[in-house]
Amino acid sequence: MTTHTHVGIRTAAALALVWAAAGCAQKPVTSAFVATIGAAAKDTVAVEVDTRSGDTLSGTNVRAYPRVAVRSYKITFGPGGEVQSVHLTSGAPGATPSVTTDYTYTGDSVVVEAKRDTLTRRVAVATNGERPLPFYEDLFAFWDVSLKGAMSSQADSTTFGVLWGTNVQPVTFRRTSPTEADFGFPGWGTVHATLDQSGGLNHLDMTHTTSKYTVVSVGSLDVPTIAAAWGARPQPGPLSPRDTARATVGRAHVVIDYGRPSVRGRTVWGGLIPFDQVWRTGANAATQLITDRDLVIGGTPVPAGTYSLWSQATQSGDWTLIINKQHGQWGTDYDATQDFAHIPLKVSKLPEPMEVFTIAVTAAGARAGTITLAWGDTQGTVGFTVR
Repeated sequence: MTTHTHVGIRTAAALALVWAAAGCAQKPVTSAFVATIGAAAKDTVAVEVDTRSGDTLSGTNVRAYPRVAVRSYKITFGPGGEVQSVHLTSGAPGATPSVTTDYTYTGDSVVVEAKRDTLTRRVAVATNGERPLPFYEDLFAFWDVSLKGAMSSQADSTTFGVLWGTNVQPVTFRRTSPTEADFGFPGWGTVHATLDQSGGLNHLDMTHTTSKYTVVSVGSLDVPTIAAAWGARPQPGPLSPRDTARATVGRAHVVIDYGRPSVRGRTVWGGLIPFDQVWRTGANAATQLITDRDLVIGGTPVPAGTYSLWSQATQSGDWTLIINKQHGQWGTDYDATQDFAHIPLKVSKLPEPMEVFTIAVTAAGARAGTITLAWGDTQGTVGFTVR
């Protein structure tokens, strides 16, 4: 019989961190993790080593994108396993940390104090007596703590909270086997977690989130050496860099601003981009269409202005371009009630696979042009005219 419950964050923390209190007398335990993105051609996006000792969990993480950053953290637990404080620093390899963030928990709130260079920002977030851990998708010891806690509950499904910026956001937990579970984050996706034989984090599958990482536990890592090597190489920039497609057609200046994800050996259509789901038509922030003249796109009049562009591919092979009246939002903030138009695209196979998602705006006459979306083995096109 499956049991379901809602676990308040204070209760969840007490359940979650029994291991911390019970392990105070044990010798320190060290874990190491590697995060990659891609399939056949994998890029390492982060590495981390942490140590559990007594009432503290401390570690160092090195993130590769968009620029190399070294982050160190220390979580302090109380005698009952409850979170008392979190100290986090971040900076370039070999340099003094440029950002320091402290989370201090009290009875009904958490005080967040962030220092960047000489500037300090302090805010108190109401938690109603609960103690949510801050959410960092690529700090893996934090995932380990949450996983141990949720798995220690007798319920097969629970809801607990994480500190997401200055808000407490609910996270759903569902046990799928004695050693596997799913975490659901609204607007971000679902993470599948696997435990090792000792009950610690062994594997995180984030491929169904907007981050697309895969995280595995490894025997050991020389984090300082990795940080120095990554810091010495040219900085890679974002995983999905921003680009602009633009053209002058007649008297119209048409611009599409978008993020450019790469295939990295993965299946695009029906894989990275699920069929029958609305996609941001790029990566990161929502893709934007800007035109200073009225257009007719695929037979639909589109007044001059700024819009966001979304799309949907079906298993039958049909594609739809969605023009939405909102713009400037993050790419997971799609509001169908703001849709301006749904326009069919002409779909065709590419002669050669396209590794990096590419949008092109091309003039096709004095007052006519074409918009093309191409990625993987497929492209979609639609014509437009200037009114």
